[in-house]
Amino acid sequence: MNDVRHTLAGQAGLLSELLTAVMEPKLQETGISLGTFELLSAVHASGGKATQVEVARRLGITPPSLSESVKAATVKNLVEQHVDSDDGRRKILKLTPAGRKAMVSIIKDVSKAENRMVAGIDEAQISVVIDVLTKVNRNLARIVEEDGEARKSAKKSRAKKRANETD
Repeated sequence: MNDVRHTLAGQAGLLSELLTAVMEPKLQETGISLGTFELLSAVHASGGKATQVEVARRLGITPPSLSESVKAATVKNLVEQHVDSDDGRRKILKLTPAGRKAMVSIIKDVSKAENRMVAGIDEAQISVVIDVLTKVNRNLARIVEEDGEARKSAKKSRAKKRANETD
């Protein structure tokens, strides 16, 4: 069996751990937890047009779990909620000016770390790695979505079976 260090998943996990370690001092300096940063990143990436449900799906958490994070980020004046003009039941998340400022500061430090991380690596190689990781991420996102749909379907089937058993 392959040593996990020599697999794509192993290297991706190590990269994630090391990037988190590089980011932690900046996050502490800005008073933002890693979870809040992930929330801000998802909102930032959506361009301020994502609903809470979409952001929760992007983060791989349930909407109720996201609600607690949104409340905390709102209290810290990092995120604001707006009622969706197309559907009043949905809430759109946007970064506040303070949230944007925090993101810009953190992204600036991450960019510095990235520049150091790729020092001595040919630009063509970096481009290939980015292209491959983009494709891997697309595949993983599709798998997560398909698995989520399969879990929902299985849950509905179990509930229907239980309902029929009690009849």
